[in-house]
Amino acid sequence: MRPVRAFIQAGWLLALALACSPALAHKGSDAYLDVRQTQAPAGAGSVSDFRFALAVALRDLDLIVPVDANADARVSWGEVRAATPQVLAALNTLANLETPPELASGPQPACRLDWQADGLERRSDGVYFRAVAQARCPAGGALNLDYRLLKNEDSTHRLLVAGQLGGKDFLSTVSPQQGRLALSPGADRQAGAMADAQAAPSNRLSALRDYFSLGMHHLLQGYDHLAFLLALVLPLQLSLRRRPQAAFTQARSVGAAAVQTGATPAFASRDAWLALLRTVTAFTIGHSITLMLATFGWTQASPTWVEPVIALSIAVTALLNLRPVKWIRMDVLALLFGLVHGFGFAGLLLEAAAPGGLLPWALAGFNLGVEAGQLVAVLGWVLVSQALVGRPWYDRVVVRGGSVLLIVLAAWWFWQRVG
Repeated sequence: MRPVRAFIQAGWLLALALACSPALAHKGSDAYLDVRQTQAPAGAGSVSDFRFALAVALRDLDLIVPVDANADARVSWGEVRAATPQVLAALNTLANLETPPELASGPQPACRLDWQADGLERRSDGVYFRAVAQARCPAGGALNLDYRLLKNEDSTHRLLVAGQLGGKDFLSTVSPQQGRLALSPGADRQAGAMADAQAAPSNRLSALRDYFSLGMHHLLQGYDHLAFLLALVLPLQLSLRRRPQAAFTQARSVGAAAVQTGATPAFASRDAWLALLRTVTAFTIGHSITLMLATFGWTQASPTWVEPVIALSIAVTALLNLRPVKWIRMDVLALLFGLVHGFGFAGLLLEAAAPGGLLPWALAGFNLGVEAGQLVAVLGWVLVSQALVGRPWYDRVVVRGGSVLLIVLAAWWFWQRVG
């Protein structure tokens, strides 16, 4: 019984860790930067003017500056005003332009950002501090953003950058661990028509690549999405070992009898893999549909109801593992709940404010990244479960016990999101 006891203890620890995660589990730690390159005034010489607008969540800033001074989990306007000088000082240090060596001397080096407070703004996951800055930099030179905000405090943090540079749409992402983001990717190319012809494809491929990584990142840290996937695959005994035909026939008949008696079915190996393919495909189709519709503005849904329903989807699916209903097909259920989960993912793309010319590429990359992350998650579960599949206690401990834990976790998330 030691493996059973260890599994139960690990399950409770995992549930506790996930319960302590943010209620909006689809929405990780993100900051947003809008950058615009404007025409320099006449007589300014070979320089370019840039305008930056940065939005960082107050809850993230509180990790490096005591924004919530009295630690009561409620940030007042007075606390924000008192912390503003420290916030701006941190931004000037951790989110600035790399000064070219030839301009670094002197008391006030050129091509630097001096962030100024520009108020607060509300986004789907809370209140953000907004800061703006301007810079005048040599035209045609390399321009890099040095971004190290939350490098030591939150390894999941990402900066989503959108805007226009050199008259062309710009879209990218950067993590504090990467540190540097090139804002003039075409500066090292030869001037002329060839550079102009290459700029648009380069920007599109860059957006596709960056948002693929972002989609995969957000899927793997979207704990509610992962919990729903786990609820879907728990009843499937996904064995990588080949089974004799006699054992396969016996397991298949046991599975059919279990469905008739209302117990959790123990799927035969081949049936389990087919069920996995149908269910995951249906879920993929569902959230891809609403992700696309919401991103292009053809429909919209408020996080006020989307996030609680996502929590409910976990509870309902886990409950069906305990008390199956013969007329409910899990692949159809995955499709319907996938439509709701897609709205949860769409919030990130909408708030990133991707330029229209690059939005289809960002959407494609993000969706492909989500699917890649989903495959990684399912494969991870298949590999981990190999030590458990076929055990006589698998149904009692893994399926039923795991489903109970998921129901408790989903109920906690639901309470957080409606509270």
